[in-house]
Amino acid sequence: MTLSPDLVFSLEIGAVAAVAAILGSMLGLGGGVFLVPILTLFFGIDPKFAVGASAVVVVTNSVVGSTNHLRIRFTNPRLAMLLQIATATGAIAGALYGVVADPRVIYGVFGAVLVYAAVSMVARRERTVTAPPPDTPDPLRLGAAYRDPAIRAEVGYIPVKPGWGLGVGAGAGVISGMLGVGGGVVMVPAMNLLMRVPVKAAVGTSTFMVGITSVATAFVFYSQGFIDPTLVVPAIIGVFLGGQIGSRLTRRIRAQRLALLFALILLYLGASLLLRAFGIAMPGQA
Repeated sequence: MTLSPDLVFSLEIGAVAAVAAILGSMLGLGGGVFLVPILTLFFGIDPKFAVGASAVVVVTNSVVGSTNHLRIRFTNPRLAMLLQIATATGAIAGALYGVVADPRVIYGVFGAVLVYAAVSMVARRERTVTAPPPDTPDPLRLGAAYRDPAIRAEVGYIPVKPGWGLGVGAGAGVISGMLGVGGGVVMVPAMNLLMRVPVKAAVGTSTFMVGITSVATAFVFYSQGFIDPTLVVPAIIGVFLGGQIGSRLTRRIRAQRLALLFALILLYLGASLLLRAFGIAMPGQA
């Protein structure tokens, strides 16, 4: 039996979305970091439609991934809602620019963001967060704790520098709105390195945040006609499956072991997008 081209296309989109969701959930990146470049580079899809589809997908990925992260207390809801004020505002501004931007600008900015993410994954070292003393001040009541199955220990922490976190969150929101990536590519390292949040808590909190941020992005792109159901529907199905797998793997796998592999993937995709911004396509790409 021969499958119709439309069905084959839907299956391919679903499979790609599932892989993107697994990777995105494991590192709190939202999935769009992987999905948008693949759709534009290998499927030849207009970047604005890819960003619109990614925004919807990131919302789905966040809902699925956050369910498990909340249950095992990797998510810090109070910290997420504080930072969300800045990220949601930035997302609206970024999306409004993204729908009118030259596609080459989207390629260039996205490529630069991916190269930054790849370099930061390799160069950075996860900040080791020790349990704060009992008398540590916590005026905003942002402190939280969770049990990490990978090390079989309780991990407690109190985020610091919330003002800096809000500033970074605004920038992450702009990137999220323009590129449909959820902002986790900026927020995860910012929470870990700047605010001294353990990486798994940063991932869980980011996964919760990117869904809310991407709702604003999806609404703007939908209002401008850049949401294509033939992309969104199979992608959502793939993300629903991949998001559950990724959030469960996060519990057992040390994230730093995956950093090099993910960095190489992001570096390849980032370099490809930068070349595409100048009208150059690498072999095998659409």
